[in-house]
Parts: sequence; structure tokens; C-alpha cells
Amino acid sequence: MPLPEEGAFTPEFLADRDLVRAGVLLPFSHPNAGVRAEAEGMLAGIEMAMFDHAHDNFVLMPKDTAGSRSKAVEMAKQAQSQGADFFLGPLFGDNIAGLNETRSLAGLPIIGFSNDRGVAGGNTWLASISPEEEVAALVEYATSQGFRQFAYFGPQSALGNRIESALQFEASQHGASVVASGFYPDGSNSPTSEAQYLARSINSAEQYGGPIAVLIPESGTQLRKVAPLLAYYGIRRSVQLVGLSGWNDESVWREPSLKGGWFVSPPQEDLDAFATRYQRIYGRAPTRLAAQAYDAAALTMQLAADGELERDEILGGDGFVGLNGLFRFTSDGNAERKLSIYEVTQDGNSSLLNRGAETFDPGIG
Repeated sequence: MPLPEEGAFTPEFLADRDLVRAGVLLPFSHPNAGVRAEAEGMLAGIEMAMFDHAHDNFVLMPKDTAGSRSKAVEMAKQAQSQGADFFLGPLFGDNIAGLNETRSLAGLPIIGFSNDRGVAGGNTWLASISPEEEVAALVEYATSQGFRQFAYFGPQSALGNRIESALQFEASQHGASVVASGFYPDGSNSPTSEAQYLARSINSAEQYGGPIAVLIPESGTQLRKVAPLLAYYGIRRSVQLVGLSGWNDESVWREPSLKGGWFVSPPQEDLDAFATRYQRIYGRAPTRLAAQAYDAAALTMQLAADGELERDEILGGDGFVGLNGLFRFTSDGNAERKLSIYEVTQDGNSSLLNRGAETFDPGIG
């Protein structure tokens, strides 16, 4: 059904109801085919949440941002003129910043999907799983297993720097330290000199300070290329390799150097069930962010059941259980999560080591 250009959007069959309208801001016509596919996958996840959780007064209004800051603002204004009560999206941090800086949009809640923490706050919350949250879960588990020393082996990039900084911070919070960081050029297929340096540093630190966990924040082909280098240059077998959710990929689990490695991920059982259902409905596998979009939509649909989405409700301290586990929004606009830890098994599969907690600690938040 085409949306009217002016006035609140009200389908005929809902004309007698007090509606809740969500403006869905996603880059459906982005120049990159992968981004377009992700946007369609996220919308599919939101639609599934609507069937599962929305009351009969809830309306979705999809808008194409094309990934452009100016277009995102234009589409947000259009959705606002059509009665939007809040926004799901945009996807990119720059687009979210554009909405934040547009005075006429002030007051409308934004549930965005970027992991750029700089655009969170005020009436903007990020439903993404940030690398900082993944690092926090990984360090918490590793220290509970006796690790007090960490190392970083990853790209010299904006994201790589964020992850290494998060590792430094979380280690210090748990009475541990980062004894060495091996940065290599982003995208380098064979950072041999960096691997040699880090292997020597790790072996020396382990000899005098105890076991070490080495974080390699790569995924896919790149992970399979760089992970074996540390073993090739002689790190001890007692060194524990660890990774983020990029390791949650069957294609990398048969890499010998990753056997026994730990990685962080949302609880897999619910995601597997979601993937099976998504495949049955849409005839394809869900995209990477489809389940996150589902969780964000399901949350807003439940909170807005009374006709409005209020800040106090969004900041519910007990949190919300979604496909990606327990999470809650914090006053700075980010999402705090309870994630699980998995191990790459010797037969090329993965097994659960530690399931994410089902409650937040009392008195926090």
C-alpha cells in the first residue's frame, strides 16, 4: 500500500483505532549490494517481530535512506509528518547523527543499529551489539578461568583501536593487564614481522607472569590467514586464543590453530531457531543483523502497547530477553548485554562453555 505524502498514515482497516506508527529507516537502495541485502533482511526481521509481538494498533512505515545522511533526515521528516511515534534505524552512525542534529525531530525516540557509540544518548539508543560489550564478556570469562594477562593481535584501524582500547580497559577492571599489542596494517594477509614480535613478547610475559589469552578480532578468510602465524612463530601451546563474534562461523572452525579457542556470541539456540523460521518464511538465510532488528522491534512493540514509547520504559533496569540474549539500554544510549562464551572443538564444531546470565546484577543501572 503506497504511503500518503501528507497526514498521518492510517490504513483503512485500522481507521477506528489509536495507532502506534514506527518509521523504519534503512538503506534499501544503497549502492552496495551487500548493504541493500542487509536492509531487506533487517526489515524481514522487523516484520517477523510484528507478527509475534505487535498489537493490532501497530503500523510499520518503511523509508529508504539510501545510506545518505541527508536522505535519512528527509525520510525521517516524512515519517514524522505521517505520524511516526519513533524510529527503528537508521543503520549508519552518520545518518543517526543527522537525525540527532535536526531540531524538528527532537523528542522522537530513535532505536538505531550503528555501533558508533558517539551518536548514542539523549533520545537515541543503539540496539547493536558493540565490540566493547563483546570484549567485556570475553575478559570477564577469561579472568574467571585464571587469566590475568592478555595480548592483542589485530588490525591497525579505527575498529581495531576501539577493540584494543576496550581490552585494555576491561583487563584493568578485572585486575589484569595487556602485556603486548601487535597491530598490523588493516587487511594485511601475512603480517609476519608483527606475528614474530608478538610471539616473542607473549612467550616472555608468560614465562614470568602466568597464562596469557590473545585476542584476535578477525573473521572469515582473514582470520584463517593471520591466526596460524602466532603458532608458526612459536607461541606456547598453553597460550589461549580468543575472539569476538566474528569467530562464530563454521567455515573457520576447521582451522587447526583455532582448535580450543574461545569466542563470544549471543546464545546460539534461539538464533538457530530464528534462522530456521526465517528460512522457511523467506526462502533464504537471515542476514547478520536480522535478529538484532527483530529484538529492537519486538521490544518497542511491547513497550508501545499502551500507545507511546516512553524513556523510562526504554531504560527498564531489569532488561529484556531477546533472540540475542538479555540486554538493557543504559542512560548513555548504549545496550548492555549478557553474552555467551563458546569453544572451537577439536572436531571442527563449537560447544557452549558459559551461557550468558539471565539477570542483571541487582543495584546496577
